[in-house]
Formats: sequence, C-alpha cells, structure tokens
Amino acid sequence: MSSEVLLRQEIRHSLGYVRGMIDHYSGLYSGENLTRDVLSFCDGMIRSGEPNARLREARRLVEDRCRQLADATDRFTQRDPASIAAMRAQAVAAIDLFQDAAFEWHKTRVAVPSSGRLLRRKSL
Repeated sequence: MSSEVLLRQEIRHSLGYVRGMIDHYSGLYSGENLTRDVLSFCDGMIRSGEPNARLREARRLVEDRCRQLADATDRFTQRDPASIAAMRAQAVAAIDLFQDAAFEWHKTRVAVPSSGRLLRRKSL
C-alpha cells in the first residue's frame, strides 16, 4: 500500500472515535462537553505544526456544528428529535471535511524521498 493510503486510513480511523462521540452524545449529563472533547481530539491530530487556512476553517466548522448539536440536545430546553438528528448529521459532515483537510495538510508535511537513494540502485 502507498503511504497516502495508509495516511488516509490512519486519519479516518482516528476520527472514527470522534464520529462515535457525536453519534452517542445525548446532552443529558452535566459533565459532557462535546465541543471541548471533539476539538481537543482534532487539535491533537495537528499538534506538530501550524495548520493551513483550509484546516483552520474546517476546525472552525467542526466547532460551530458541535456547539449547535450541544445546544439542540441541551437538557433544559425543548428537544426536537428531528432537529437533533439533523444537527448530528451536520456535525459528522463537518468531521468529514476536517478529515479531508487534515489529510491534505499531513500529505504536504511528509518529506519527499531523496532522489539520491534512487540514484544508488544497481543498474540493470
């Protein structure tokens, strides 16, 4: 497998946990903070450097959608199951955008192999 395929799988697998958090978020417990938990996980994926504009925008979108989901599931307000399902789908879609942006960002940060190694191969 190519390194791009492995990188894409690693990012998708890592964000699978976040998708699960969004799918199972109820908003009924006082200790839950979906936005903080999701963003800390996303920030952990890009800790090694400065994110580009696309990644920053994707992170901002994830933050907005998670906050909207948290507001829709607030235990002290009227809860509409259809609205909650729509907000949950939008939050997962934002994670998908973040996944694509994180892949592109990581791909640009991977060092290109030195051509010197290729030149040292034995000739046929």
